[in-house]
Amino acid sequence: MKMYQRGIVAISFIYFIMLYSVSAFADGKDELIEKLIKRVDGLESKVEALNKKLSIYEKSPAETIPDEVIQKKVDDLLAKRESIEGGLVKALKDISLSGFVDTSYTYNFRGPDSRTNTARVFDTEANNFNLQAAELVFEKLPPDSGGAGFRTDLYFGQDAEVITPAGSTRDQFDLEQAYISLKPPLNFNLPFGNWQWIKIGKFVTMHGAEVIEAKDNWNFTRSLLFGYAIPFTHTGIRAGYQIFDGLSGYLGINNGWDNVKDNNKTKSVEGALAWAASDKLSFNLAGMYGPEQASNDHSQRGLIDFLTTYKPFDKWTLMLNADYGHEEDVVAAGKDGAWSGVAGYLRYDTNSWMSLISRTEFMSDRQGLRIVSGTNQDVWEQTLTLELRPYKDLITRLEYRHDESSSDIFINNQKAVGRQDTIGLEAIYSF
Repeated sequence: MKMYQRGIVAISFIYFIMLYSVSAFADGKDELIEKLIKRVDGLESKVEALNKKLSIYEKSPAETIPDEVIQKKVDDLLAKRESIEGGLVKALKDISLSGFVDTSYTYNFRGPDSRTNTARVFDTEANNFNLQAAELVFEKLPPDSGGAGFRTDLYFGQDAEVITPAGSTRDQFDLEQAYISLKPPLNFNLPFGNWQWIKIGKFVTMHGAEVIEAKDNWNFTRSLLFGYAIPFTHTGIRAGYQIFDGLSGYLGINNGWDNVKDNNKTKSVEGALAWAASDKLSFNLAGMYGPEQASNDHSQRGLIDFLTTYKPFDKWTLMLNADYGHEEDVVAAGKDGAWSGVAGYLRYDTNSWMSLISRTEFMSDRQGLRIVSGTNQDVWEQTLTLELRPYKDLITRLEYRHDESSSDIFINNQKAVGRQDTIGLEAIYSF
């Protein structure tokens, strides 16, 4: 800036000399010279005033913006952006994602031409590599202080075709669960006990010792009771209640066994009581009742399911599951039918990465209602499983299973026989 000002003075001086020289040859025009001198004086005054202002600016310290002001502006911008986006980022942060991938290989010693394992639930493909299932679970739990949440289970693979309920298209996808969950506020009081939750939508059954998700079971293959004695899912409303310490239960009303759309005009009811007798011993008694036949509101189906778990030592766990089902007019008009079964489990955790599991099971279907339609039989099976967990997110299983029936329901090279033996390999990655 100072060089600029000096340049102005120099140019003005040269300009003055030139004008003076020209005026000297112009017959002594004194008036013009005086005007030029006054103009130069005016320019010098302006330059001097500018110099004073610059000296003041140079002495003033540089202005700085406090960090708090900068941070506030950044926070305001982020808040404005989140408001514009409708809080999508925050909403996604509150939703948990989990799931698993389940793959297997099954070998049938009988070598059936149909390449089908009879009286099996999910492991129906013989001598074949299988993508059993892939699941994605999205869940937002209700706040502890009370509120609403949701859960959605997307189920893919050949297992999805088995659990797909009546009223849905059968393919390798099933919306296994999709429900809204509600939790009461903390100040919500009842005469005794506490209402814990309400689920509205589609959810898995509460009956049985085993579940649809392979990662939460002890064996690779599912039991006869899981596949044929109880339902898979329900669509309706269910509420859980804590009666007192150690005793809880639930009640529900739904469209029936594996029905998204009810097949008659009357609903089915379900309920259960769970008692934790101690840290080592627990009991669960559940039941269900309602009409399940299409366009028939009067013929009732009932189910009683009992489960007890006992852990006598840290490495040993025993489990017993029993089921009894009865249905009116199912064999013929005025002739009822029934089925029943029991399964015993033994698990020994040798260490943190290896377990040995045994399951012994018997099921009676003497009117041919559940296992093989129209075939009256008793079936028993024995399963032995070695489970290895080499990584925290990987489960592998090697399993031998023997099935035997009072009827010849199995196939051995195009010949009907009464027994079947298989070996299964399974790998599950969960996240």
